[in-house]
Amino acid sequence: MSSHKLITEPKLAKPGAGLPFAEWAVAKYIMLPRLLKNTDKDKALDSFAQESKQILTIVGQLSSENLSKRRLIPRLRGLEDSSRYWSVAMTLQHLVIVGDSMRQVILQLSSGIKPPKPVRTADVKPDSSLDIENILKDFEQMSEQFLKETAAADIEAFPQLMHAHPWFGPLNARQWLIFAAPHQKIHHKQIEVIIDRL
Repeated sequence: MSSHKLITEPKLAKPGAGLPFAEWAVAKYIMLPRLLKNTDKDKALDSFAQESKQILTIVGQLSSENLSKRRLIPRLRGLEDSSRYWSVAMTLQHLVIVGDSMRQVILQLSSGIKPPKPVRTADVKPDSSLDIENILKDFEQMSEQFLKETAAADIEAFPQLMHAHPWFGPLNARQWLIFAAPHQKIHHKQIEVIIDRL
């Protein structure tokens, strides 16, 4: 008889379930308006760059094995329940998917183009069978491209043109850019908690 224990997936909420109501309301009606009021383009870009740099620093020393180990973590503020059983590599892949998507939305809105595809939380979840060997390079490339292209965009050109965030509703190019760094920060914390459990 085998002594290996069966590893079962934890029962978590479905992707797109969102945040608990009270947490969502505080984020939407208090934290987000304060962030949008107090952040300009340069600060948004600098914050995104700093978060990316810090993430690369803490994950750069991990082995491929530790990058790929999934760990169940407590739900963090701003993190969906469905995202609590990821590896560091899966979290990085999520950041690549979201970063590329946000960049495209910002560039389209800055050019007067309404993005055709709705943003859905379920569409940006990572794949547990991702390519571990290239994930750090992919994350670094996403960050560099995001910073270069959004820095060159005129995010104030079409302030009335918006595209809906799945939790916070319509945002214009400037607002999407400002939101990018806090999203990185949530998953930076997630990566730290996963590493603590390796």
